[in-house]
Amino acid sequence: MKTTSKIKFFTRILFLSVFISFCMVSTLTAQKMTYNPKKTDNGLIFGSITFPEEKAKFNGYFLLISYKSTDPKIARKYSKEVHFSPAQITRMRHKGDLDNGLTYLFAVEKPEGEYAISNIRLFTNSGIALLQRTDNVNGFLIPFKVNKGEILYVGNIVFNENAVKMSDKDVKTLVTYQNNFEKDLAGIKKAEPFVYWDASKKDDSIQISYTE
Repeated sequence: MKTTSKIKFFTRILFLSVFISFCMVSTLTAQKMTYNPKKTDNGLIFGSITFPEEKAKFNGYFLLISYKSTDPKIARKYSKEVHFSPAQITRMRHKGDLDNGLTYLFAVEKPEGEYAISNIRLFTNSGIALLQRTDNVNGFLIPFKVNKGEILYVGNIVFNENAVKMSDKDVKTLVTYQNNFEKDLAGIKKAEPFVYWDASKKDDSIQISYTE
């Protein structure tokens, strides 16, 4: 086989492999959520995070749902980060589910217990590993309780990323909280149609607090 033919052959194989991998990933990410409260010991929570403008400032946003426990190992085990990734092929822009892409919905199945939304991790990817950066926005707490077999709305977090100044942060300016139950419920029903969302509950006692 000539060198040129070999190159074309391996190029085709590589392209086919990448295409198959892409299809596999796409299929996995396209899977819809299911939740049967009669067949699980867990509860289901859902909510949203909203950004001020279409232009995204960071490559990745990670919302921490922390589990309350005196045992650090158990706390880490049941805590979870929810990842939000903006579009960034041609330009950085938010591509959420509501409000013309400004609002991302999320839903997570969790074991029973006391939880809180307590941190937003910001990832900056410059394309060079040494220049990649991670920052954290904390100093706020949105506590809630997960109960077996229940679907709980935990609220809408508004993150004003345009106010982020890593040297001088005012968390009350960066992170606020509101209850958009009806709007978020209508959105999540369309995004995840295989969950009986009509059983959802909202807890008006859930509020945001700030540490001084």
